[in-house]
Amino acid sequence: MIVSSQLSTRAVVRLLGLYLILVAYSAAYEYFYATQLTPLFHDEYTDFDFMKLDIYRQLCFLTPLAILPIGTRLRAASQLIVAAAAVFIFIPIPIVFLAIVPATEFWQIYTLLWLTYFIVCALASQSVALRPPRLSEHEYSLLLLSFYLLAGLGFLYCVSTNHFQIVSLDKAHAAQADVTVKGWQGYLLVGFGGSFGGLLIALAVMYRKYYLLPLVLLGYYCCYGMLSERVAVLMPFWIAYIYFAHRWFFRDSIIRYVLTVMAPFAVFTSMALMLGLEDRTSSFYDIFTLANYRLYSVPAISFNVYYNYFALHPHTYWSHIGFISNFVHYPYGQPLAAVMADAYSLGNDNASFIETDGLAAAGPLAMPFAGVMFGLVMVGVNSCLRGLNRTLWAIVMAAASVNLIDVPIGPGLITNGLLLMSILLLLAPRDARWNLRYLNPSPQLAAP
Repeated sequence: MIVSSQLSTRAVVRLLGLYLILVAYSAAYEYFYATQLTPLFHDEYTDFDFMKLDIYRQLCFLTPLAILPIGTRLRAASQLIVAAAAVFIFIPIPIVFLAIVPATEFWQIYTLLWLTYFIVCALASQSVALRPPRLSEHEYSLLLLSFYLLAGLGFLYCVSTNHFQIVSLDKAHAAQADVTVKGWQGYLLVGFGGSFGGLLIALAVMYRKYYLLPLVLLGYYCCYGMLSERVAVLMPFWIAYIYFAHRWFFRDSIIRYVLTVMAPFAVFTSMALMLGLEDRTSSFYDIFTLANYRLYSVPAISFNVYYNYFALHPHTYWSHIGFISNFVHYPYGQPLAAVMADAYSLGNDNASFIETDGLAAAGPLAMPFAGVMFGLVMVGVNSCLRGLNRTLWAIVMAAASVNLIDVPIGPGLITNGLLLMSILLLLAPRDARWNLRYLNPSPQLAAP
């Protein structure tokens, strides 16, 4: 009884610690948004209302409550995705949305958002026991070798048949007008950037075949040259950051992982306080806007854009998903991101499942349903990766934790390669030497 009581007390203390960290981040984000971001990018959809300071204060304490069901221990791979989403979009969205609508309307939408967050976080650590025919270690190695040999041949074909250019990061968006990649080539390149590149890094670490790492970097280099997507340049650094943070810092702690994801934001916000943002031609300004604006703010500000647009235009009723468009009429002649680009001249405004599979599909009332769908996808990913070691989780989920905040559920699974990667890992032998080597201590969510 004494041991049980001590464990219970420690769990409560950890949960309280997670809550307080999220509250502190909420307050810090509000300060950043009001004093740094809004003065730089003030427009109709990026604003801070100082007349609503009391509501901003309430959000600091209310939103973190919806995130607590994620837990404080790393028990499943998707907790890494959802915990990152809490930092990138769950906490920022209400803060950036508050100034756009009257207080009464805000609370109605916020209630639905809060419920959506709660559902996703509650499902993030769940899984079911799948028992597919597992391959032997040798058979699995041959499967992986065949897969990446085919991918390599595909890369060679793409490089030889498409426009290839390397531009500076500040010119990458304009360079996308010259992209010629289409069809299966897009799936291959985007899939590599979203999943397969991270998986190859994980395999290099698991098998201790570190000579594969230059090939991964070459793959990202080719992706940037053909797609002009800045994430292709930044992703190897993000994956390395998460890997070393897991190895030396957060291990099985969700609290420390959340701090890891928050750290770049805190560093650049602090540096902006010391150095200032008046010089818009400085390298620091470029890095600051790339990190704190593009990564920590644009996905949240997209909520304002989608909310405004679909309050006045027809909903898609999920016909923006290719399969469903065979049965339900799609009211627009191009993808949602392009629709937003034409309407607001903001560039291709990709957005998360909350905006695309919620607001765009059927309005605010659809957001909890989209949360259920996203949560079930997370359960599926957990089930496929069940019994694999946390080191592998950290590496392969690093890319997904960034990519899934910016795409609907369908493209996140198909285009970004998460579905295929999960299937490949489902077939992995749990008793393989490379898995057992890192499976110590064993995850609490182990294969039966």
